[in-house]
Amino acid sequence: MTSLGATGVDSSNLDYDFGPFGRSFLGKFPTKGTLFLFVMSFFLSLFFSGGILGFIVVLSISNGFVFYLTFFHIEPHFNSKIDSNHKQQLRNFSLDVNATIGDIGRLFSGAGESAKTQVWDMSEKINFDSIFSEITDKEPIDITSWKVESKFRIWLKVILVWFGLYFVITSLSLFSIILLFTFDFSNSGLDLFAHISWLISYLSIGFLFYIAIILDGKQDYLRSLFNRPKIPKASVLVLFVLIIDFVLLLIYTFFYDLFFEIPNVDVEFFLDASSANDPVILFLIFVVLAICAPIFEELIFRGYILDSLRRMYPDITAIIISGVFFGFWHYVIFDPLNFFQVGQTMIGGFLYGWLRLRTGSIWPCILCHFVWNGTIFFFEFIV
Repeated sequence: MTSLGATGVDSSNLDYDFGPFGRSFLGKFPTKGTLFLFVMSFFLSLFFSGGILGFIVVLSISNGFVFYLTFFHIEPHFNSKIDSNHKQQLRNFSLDVNATIGDIGRLFSGAGESAKTQVWDMSEKINFDSIFSEITDKEPIDITSWKVESKFRIWLKVILVWFGLYFVITSLSLFSIILLFTFDFSNSGLDLFAHISWLISYLSIGFLFYIAIILDGKQDYLRSLFNRPKIPKASVLVLFVLIIDFVLLLIYTFFYDLFFEIPNVDVEFFLDASSANDPVILFLIFVVLAICAPIFEELIFRGYILDSLRRMYPDITAIIISGVFFGFWHYVIFDPLNFFQVGQTMIGGFLYGWLRLRTGSIWPCILCHFVWNGTIFFFEFIV
């Protein structure tokens, strides 16, 4: 006979009596206790690391330790106390070397049926259920209702959106530079004006993008991008993407420096040294980097552009093309020979596009973008 325990978990053992700690680890991975440890790992990594590179290394190691400890030990321990038949399964993670080798080819072909291959499959025929349960296998964002258009017309819209917004933000930046040299500002006034202009540039492209959405009759689609994902499972995928992004960036940086040499950009960010401690200026930088950029750029690239391309191409192709667009969005015409940042952001664009399709929501992409840019802000302007 089974009954419902205090935590809402079916139990055949009525004698268990857990405290708050034990109860937080009851249920399916990741439990509330596990998510709390991930959050603590993030803040402790911020505190103990000495820079952005050190932070990402420490965070990757500590989160890997948290995952190993909770998934394989703590959660199974407490769940088995509820019911001896309630031991947490390892969700099809295979340690068979031969099976793993056999999956390598299928991993790249997208045709495999093992749990490991399903992580990378973009066919929409296989989903994450065997690894991260309760991830929806049908994306709630509906693009099938979009009116039928030729490939030429779809490409024309995508290119116009990209070039139009890139032209606007570049023109506003150039206009701001002209104004800076035209009027007689103090150094601190120049810093304040520059960052107000930066904020206005992002708000302008956000407004113009919304106008484009209205003209295209896709207001309902724009709202659907903000579907609420399954938070515990989406959190795991966000962490997964952040770690993979960091590893790939290390590899990319190594090879870029090997073949092209990373540009040494030694430019003072502030004209007036006191601006580095000005709360208004720091607030403006934070708003642009950690709020405006994640929201507007994700809506444009992991929203409209990605889904427009999916109407013509398979998911993986659409992700790659939208990632390339995202990379060149960060191309600086004032530094024409510097493509280092273009490649960096392309990698993020590929991973965030994959995340959008896996979760069926733009929120996880915004969160990844926020964490990445927020970390840069923290180490560049706070530490």
